[in-house]
Amino acid sequence: MFPGVTNSGYRDGRLIDTAPDDAIYTDVDITEILITHGHADHFACAAALRRAGSRVIAPREEVALVENPEVNIRGMFSWAKPSDEMVTKLFRGEGCFVDGYLDEWSGPGIQIIPLSGHTLGHTGMLTADRVLFTGDALYIRELWDKHPLPYAIDVGLVKSSLDLIQGLDFDWLVPAHGHPVDKADSVLDIQHHVARIEAIEALVLRELRQPRTTEEIIARVSGRLGLKENPAQYWLSVTTVKGFLGCLLERQMIEFYVQDYAGYWRTIASL
Repeated sequence: MFPGVTNSGYRDGRLIDTAPDDAIYTDVDITEILITHGHADHFACAAALRRAGSRVIAPREEVALVENPEVNIRGMFSWAKPSDEMVTKLFRGEGCFVDGYLDEWSGPGIQIIPLSGHTLGHTGMLTADRVLFTGDALYIRELWDKHPLPYAIDVGLVKSSLDLIQGLDFDWLVPAHGHPVDKADSVLDIQHHVARIEAIEALVLRELRQPRTTEEIIARVSGRLGLKENPAQYWLSVTTVKGFLGCLLERQMIEFYVQDYAGYWRTIASL
């Protein structure tokens, strides 16, 4: 493991994600780079390493984001062009050509584990020496004070991925951010993550007992969770709160309607 702003791992010539600075890999023989997902902090120096001879392998659904980070930025802003102050640095980076898909990849010592939810194609890797690299699928307990609303596009898939992680056989779990934890601690972290998701769902349901516009519910959730009040955090919150709304709508716990050209959400009266 290479600890850093984004933790990366190494096994038998394969690098799992990358740190921002390729200098830390100077004496490491890297034949392939396995990317967990298409946020730029996870492939920060992949292009530089590829120019040095490494192949880059990414989840099929994430390839467009890795090759052109502008796609992710535009998607966050409903495909219009945002100003620089509206974009988190985690989405900005040098695009990198992808040489292959993780779902078609096989190599000794690493098992590919689909862990969707943070992004559509988010993927983890389990090594033969029983170390699980989970990318951003799990936020360990120490991160929640700083990040009380972890970015996710599909909260239902996040919960399914957390359940999958708990059922895997490993000794150590390495999250992309934070310190490694053993299996026993990871179970506590998973339980905490699930509990926080359920608490946010309950918050949304309470707030929507009174009909609120999309902007209003984003503001109410952000305020209740004590998020930083700046443009970049706002746009991250837009996506994640919509992820909760979409999940609750699919479960028929809330409803959506349009009135006076504004979109409104409200908890279904029988709940």
